[in-house]
Order: sequence, then structure tokens, then C-alpha cells
Amino acid sequence: MRLIATRLVRQLVLVPVVAVASYFLMAALPLTTESDNKRQVSPELAASYQRDLGIGEPLGFLRPWEKLFAGERLGTSAQGITGDELLQKLSGSVGVGLVALPLALAWAVGFALLRTRWRRGRFAVLGDVLPAIAFGTPVFIPALLLAPAVVERGHLLPELCAAVVIAIWPGTFLGTLVGDALETELSRDYVRTALSKGLDPGTVLRRHVLPNVWPALLDAVTPVATALLAGSFAAERVFGLPYFGQLYVLAVLNKQVAVVVVSTTTFATVLVVVSLTVELLRMLVDPRAREARA
Repeated sequence: MRLIATRLVRQLVLVPVVAVASYFLMAALPLTTESDNKRQVSPELAASYQRDLGIGEPLGFLRPWEKLFAGERLGTSAQGITGDELLQKLSGSVGVGLVALPLALAWAVGFALLRTRWRRGRFAVLGDVLPAIAFGTPVFIPALLLAPAVVERGHLLPELCAAVVIAIWPGTFLGTLVGDALETELSRDYVRTALSKGLDPGTVLRRHVLPNVWPALLDAVTPVATALLAGSFAAERVFGLPYFGQLYVLAVLNKQVAVVVVSTTTFATVLVVVSLTVELLRMLVDPRAREARA
């Protein structure tokens, strides 16, 4: 319990750090860029911008959160957002992510098994070519390929298509890691000993090899969750899903700085929760992790 509390405190410290850092970074940005310096910013807009961020006020970095918890609309125009709307959009993105995560895990395990088998045959090159293609292909490219069927003709569910698109790269990344761990375990002496005693290869794989591979899979879940959330920004924008990713992109484009500050902190909080969950699962699944942290 003490170990869990220590990990919780360490992770939660990151949330206020991200909140304060994002506030001061956004407050330092100019209202106009070099390309539109000729455009005059009205005094009303400048004053609204300063009120929204609490610039010049004592503890001004708390101003966006004060407005959020008071139920006021964040932002300097009708494109702002309330706390309830933020939670609704976040729940939509989390729903897409919860669909994408098992898809990525299923693809990872399947690709790892295929990659291990390909290493011993004429398709060995595919084990290296497919990850290279996946890593070099931005998320928005498969999204754009599916967009006509999803957005224009409505043949497919946009949420499901977004989940499939954002699961491709993380699933391939996980599959590569798990495949390497699988090859390492299959080459160990205990596997050869078990097979020499007449045990079925499938039984050896399920009972002895995979339990030693799961920790490698869990270690990569946190960066994969980050990739899923980041990928959802592009996928939601392409498929027209009015969720957290599109909110964040539009807030940046429209310079809704208070919305960006709150959204960035919310994003960090979600990642902290995922990291803590993975840490707990790691300790439950792998006894060696408990011993190492004891």
C-alpha cells in the first residue's frame, strides 16, 4: 500500500506542473502571428483575452479553473466551452480510445505471433517491412482514405473507423515489442526442455512463454495510450467527430488559450490515470515487479 501511495503522489505531481507550465506558455503567446500583424486586434478582444487567462491578477493561473468550476464558459467567443461540455467531449474520445485499445492489443498479439513465425520462413522480410510502413504513415492518411465512405456516404460508423485508424500504429509498435520478447523467450533453455519432455508447443506457449511476455506488453501500454489519444486528434478532425480531439485542434486554431490550458491539463490527467492503472496491473501480473519495488 505504501508503494502504491508513493507512485500515486509522484504521478499526481505532474498534473499541476503541466497546468502551470501550459498556462504561462499560452499567456506568453501573441494574439497575432507575423503573417497577420497588419490586422488590428480590438481592445475588447484583448481585454477578454486577459480576463480569460487572468493575466496581471494575483494567482492568475487559477483563473481558467475558477471559471470552469463556476460553470462559466471558457474562451473569448461562442466557440468556448463549459466544464460539462468538456466532460462530454472527453467521454466521447475516451470511448473511441477504449474501442481502439483492444483492437491495438489484438493486432499486436496477432502480429507478434506472425512475425515470430515469419522469422523462420520466406516471409521474414515482412516482419521488418510492415512496421516500417506503419511507422512512416501518418494517422491522417488512412483516415483520409476512409473519409469518403464514412463522411460523404455514411456507409461505416465514424467512431469505429476512427478507432481502427488510430489502432494501426500502436498495434504495430506493440506487436514489434512483443514479437522480440517472444523470440527471446522461445530461445531460452526452459522452452527447449519443456518441448523435449513431450509437452505440446501450444501448451508451452500459453503456460510458460506468454506469462513472461505480458510484462513487456504492459510496459508499452502507457506510450501506446499517448499515441491513441494523439492519433484521435487527427482522426476526429478528419471524420468530423465532435469530441475532445477536435475541440483541442479548434481551440489552438482559434486561439482559445484558456481552453487549451484546461484541455492540456485534462490530457495529462488521463495519461497519469492510465500510467497508474498499468503500474497496478504490472504488479499484479508480474511477481518480479513487486519484488523489485519492495
